Amino acid sequence: MLAAWPTAAQNYSSADTVTEYPNHGTFYHDRFVGRKTASGEVFDQNKFTAAHWRIKLGTYILVTNRNTGKQVIVRVNDRCPKRGVIDLTRRAASAIGIRGCQPVTVRILPSGYESRWAAQESMFDSVATRPTRTSPTPSTQPTSSDKIPVYTPQAKNTPGYQLNLGMAGSHSEAYTLIKKLPEEYQSKVSIEQVSDDDSINLFLNINLSRQHAEKLRAALNTLFPNTRIEPYGE
Repeated sequence: MLAAWPTAAQNYSSADTVTEYPNHGTFYHDRFVGRKTASGEVFDQNKFTAAHWRIKLGTYILVTNRNTGKQVIVRVNDRCPKRGVIDLTRRAASAIGIRGCQPVTVRILPSGYESRWAAQESMFDSVATRPTRTSPTPSTQPTSSDKIPVYTPQAKNTPGYQLNLGMAGSHSEAYTLIKKLPEEYQSKVSIEQVSDDDSINLFLNINLSRQHAEKLRAALNTLFPNTRIEPYGE
């Protein structure tokens, strides 16, 4: 049963870029794939878009998962009949850890966020928020992916470790660093955008043994000098 959050007073004014409105976040069923949305666009689960009962079509909004703190930018291109619900694509929902229905806040973004949304959609699977961490200075020395070992992940139910690669100063810098990794690792990197900052935190989400995590951290030292080992799934 959904929690009773007040929605009657929510006007969702496009001029209000400060207020965070409480909503419930969920995602589309696959049966909608290929159908036309309220904006006339064809629905695609791989886009960072959303449906809302009232927010103006074409508006860019920041959706925050209240349970995880993770955030994603989506563009409203469809209508959801349920008040107080933001219906995300599977890709957008996955980016902030939504499984089923979870409490979120939505905040309307001012003009100028189109490029960030576009970069997010074309290059990465997740944009989220964590507390600001010390940003490493990326090395200018070339790093060959041939020198970086590739390890087979452990079983999902086996306790292991992942790598917090540190931070890049922008999306483009993050993308450049990711492309220097072996191809098998590039699709396993997730990003988290620091709130009110252009810095990007990078995570290599592979369930590694402690021994392999240590070896991989050492191999990545030139490219990611501040890599940290963390429990997998944190």
